[in-house]
Amino acid sequence: MKLLHFTTRNFLISSLVILLLTGILLYFVIRTLVEKEMIEQLDLQADMIADELKEGRTIKYPLVDIQELQPGSNVRMRETGDSLIYDHVGKDYEDYKYLRVVKQAGTSSYRITVMLTYIGWNKYYQVIFTLLGGAGIVLVFAGVLFNYRLSRKLWAPFFFNLKQLKSYSLSRPEKVHFEDSAITEFSEMKISLVELTERSRREYLALREFTENASHEIQTPLGIVQSKLDRISQMQIDEEMAIYIVQAKAAVERLRKVNKGLLLLAKLENNAYADKEALELGTLVSQLFDQMEELFLSRGIKVTLYPLNVVITANRFLMEMLLSNLFANALHHTPQNGHFEVQAEATFLRFTNSGPALTFPAEQLFDRFKKGNQHSQSTGLGLSIVQQICFLNGWRITYQYETGRHIFTIHF
Repeated sequence: MKLLHFTTRNFLISSLVILLLTGILLYFVIRTLVEKEMIEQLDLQADMIADELKEGRTIKYPLVDIQELQPGSNVRMRETGDSLIYDHVGKDYEDYKYLRVVKQAGTSSYRITVMLTYIGWNKYYQVIFTLLGGAGIVLVFAGVLFNYRLSRKLWAPFFFNLKQLKSYSLSRPEKVHFEDSAITEFSEMKISLVELTERSRREYLALREFTENASHEIQTPLGIVQSKLDRISQMQIDEEMAIYIVQAKAAVERLRKVNKGLLLLAKLENNAYADKEALELGTLVSQLFDQMEELFLSRGIKVTLYPLNVVITANRFLMEMLLSNLFANALHHTPQNGHFEVQAEATFLRFTNSGPALTFPAEQLFDRFKKGNQHSQSTGLGLSIVQQICFLNGWRITYQYETGRHIFTIHF
């Protein structure tokens, strides 16, 4: 959920809850005050009637009932309550508050009942909550709208900087631009982001330069070592020495591949392959498979190539490298007599091969030098190169393992 939506929702919910609690509190406060005032009015009226009785006057007050009590009568001295009386004019029952109290008038005792009409607690409730609810809802939604617009304006620099940070890449030559803000916290965040990106870029450039220089410098010694080993292998040597030479040549070859892979990754991160062209994906897949068909057949792997009539725009060398690495990955990790298939649609390219599950977490699959124990001779750079090529082309590669099958999908 977006920040503005989250804060607006919480503001709306809290405002409605506060409004509801305020309405309930207001209802009980008004009811208490009104009821207290009515009791005072009824007490006053009862006292006035008692004074009239003491003077022997005839009582003609409306809604008044007077009963003379016999000596020793057992009645309650004071009683209040609500009653309903039918109104013949309004054709409806009206709410009344009554007070029934015993008063002494001379030598006689009287039970005096006085009544006072009011609009009824239900009507109080309806009026209070209708007016308060209507006004409150208008105020709440006006507040929500105002708060939403104000928040959008205040948070605009934050969202702009967040968007810039999400699209920022160390491999791009231009510097990232962050928008300033009048808010102190956002301004401090901008300063921290500028320092962070600049420091990261300097460290990245230093690391990239080191990788490129190291890769270039290693190539010549590797070529010399390879050449010397080839000459030694042509000399008269015993069997033990021959084994050592074979192992040394294998190690040099592996080191050469690692160096080549690291150099390629450095060039990819530097976007050295910017030229692109329209490529027939089916033709590229068929050509690469023809080169590796005997390797698949020698291991009894059944290969299925679905119709690949898809045209994509990419650098030819990088696309061939991507397909070659995925083919090589399938060849190395598909067991004897396994199955491998390639499928392409307008929006994706999928490689599927049978094989046992990974021996490490799937999220580490595209990390450099991450490989299974059963393939220690692999350089561990192939899938990292594939991921980097996908990144440069704006594609996304995903991995799944289902029903004994490894599934790599490139989403165009």
